[in-house]
Amino acid sequence: MRLNKLFFHLFFALVLIALTPPAQAQIQPSSLPLRTAVQAFAVPAGILGDDDPQAVVLTVTLNMEEDWYTYSNVTGELGKPTTLTAKATDGTQLPVFYPEGEEKPDPFDSDAKVMAYKSGTRLFVLMPGGSAGQFPVSLHLDLLLCHPTKCVPARLNLPSSDAADPSALPAANAQPWWKEFHALWEAHHADAVQARPDAPQNEAAAAIVKWHFTPTYLQPGLEVGSLVSAVLMGLLAGLILNIMPCVLPVVSLKLSALLGAAEGRDEKERYRAFREHNIYFVLGLLAFFLVLAAVLGATGKAWGALFQYRWLVLAMAGIMATLGLSLFGLFHLPVIDLKFGSSHITPRRQAFFTGMLTTLLATPCSGPFLGGVLGWALLQGGLVIATVFSAIGVGMAAPYLLLVLNPKLARFLPKSGPWIEFVEKGIGFFLLGTAFYLVSIAYGTESLRVLAPLWVVLAGAWLWKRTNTSGTAARWTVRLASLALLAASIAWTTPSGMQADPWEPFDPVTLNESLGRDVLFVDFTADWCPTCKALEATVMTDENVNRWKARYPVRFIKVDMTERDPEAEALLQALGSRSIPTAAVFRTDEPGKPLVLRDLFTTGQVEKILKSL
Repeated sequence: MRLNKLFFHLFFALVLIALTPPAQAQIQPSSLPLRTAVQAFAVPAGILGDDDPQAVVLTVTLNMEEDWYTYSNVTGELGKPTTLTAKATDGTQLPVFYPEGEEKPDPFDSDAKVMAYKSGTRLFVLMPGGSAGQFPVSLHLDLLLCHPTKCVPARLNLPSSDAADPSALPAANAQPWWKEFHALWEAHHADAVQARPDAPQNEAAAAIVKWHFTPTYLQPGLEVGSLVSAVLMGLLAGLILNIMPCVLPVVSLKLSALLGAAEGRDEKERYRAFREHNIYFVLGLLAFFLVLAAVLGATGKAWGALFQYRWLVLAMAGIMATLGLSLFGLFHLPVIDLKFGSSHITPRRQAFFTGMLTTLLATPCSGPFLGGVLGWALLQGGLVIATVFSAIGVGMAAPYLLLVLNPKLARFLPKSGPWIEFVEKGIGFFLLGTAFYLVSIAYGTESLRVLAPLWVVLAGAWLWKRTNTSGTAARWTVRLASLALLAASIAWTTPSGMQADPWEPFDPVTLNESLGRDVLFVDFTADWCPTCKALEATVMTDENVNRWKARYPVRFIKVDMTERDPEAEALLQALGSRSIPTAAVFRTDEPGKPLVLRDLFTTGQVEKILKSL
């Protein structure tokens, strides 16, 4: 009965996800320090010209939070111009009138002057006389909201008033802003726009957050173009996900859970408990994939981007540390207790939440096939996203579904014995190491200089005490090995002197200006992405990058997505990717057609690409 109820809840979640609208192709922050107000006003006939019939003016007011501003349509030396696009229902482009803005020093470059809009600024749209029936007007606002410490791009579709009867609207020429609008209208008719010498600069700046590429892919056969191919490749990607680097802590959880589930009073009871455990473990795994589908589909985030939130990373670190310490008998956990041989009041609930937890830990990874699947699926509707994510979940759950179908495979699991204590404590230390790694993601890799030696000290102290009753040779072998490991961890985390970083940091302005001028190798990475770190340690090493820079005329740019960066997210999405690792090579002859490398790639593949440039 409980199993049927669980299936019902999963089906209900799937229905809710199916009602989720398709993910928007544009990156938008979940909350903005901006509120807009759109109002319509009537312009009496003849006021803008002797023969002009009654027209309508729309005002778009930008209300920003304290200390926030945006760049004007003519930005000055730096910045992204604010643009408002207005179209009538017949597709006619309507003229937009922008105020000049106020000059201020740019907080990111004190030597540069910019023109800014402060809170309360109005933009104006003119609906010519005789076309009032073309309401409602389609308004699209594109701007860069800035604070003294950061900037956030925003693209908004604004609702407009349905002014089918202009005679019922308030008079525009009676408003306090009328003189400002009329002056802008006169300047427009005097063709003063042509006097703006910085127009080309503005066009380049506008492209900073409007990346438009037609990417090609290193392995086009792995790209997805239909639901059938997405499901098939999702199954394979999910299966391969089991052996990716970030699944190592998951393996320890699974091993503990499987060994615990295999403990039974007799063979029949052992098989029954083993099958039941795996059923609920798989259900927890699939439930998490459905939740993940709903979250990513609704927010438009990339795969693994949940780990950009420090609170989530610290929460996961706390859970891993708690699970690890519980294996040392310091306390007993009510839901997920990984100690071998312990009796559980709710074994089904334990298996279900263990499945969810292990899947959450696996999400920062991206393996073969997964990049193409995610790049296609996350731009589809809710039902398609849920279907593809379910396929990935089924692929990842395939080994455990096999154990469900044939629970007699439990006989291959080792029987309990004195050795089990070392496995249990080994899993405990591995979970503590995972907790320390997550803390280093939240507070920076510099914290590993303390956390890595601390982990070695804890493991060494336990082994030191555990071998007190062993023979002299065994006791001193373990102790010397612990000291050697401590010295190695200190040496590994100690900086080896000041070395020039071969990578350039990502800057959207610089990157945009360099397209077509230089050959660029752009690599996306993050501290929470173990697959990225594996590539950096084997393929994209400083030694290789320095060698390639000396041999080929290529600039290497690193895009760090450890924390949220809307510009980086927009660039990643423009390359047709929603997961990392991802890299792109921009040629000078075809900068709009970058070659994209997904997931895993080799030194030989990078070398071959660079030789062909």
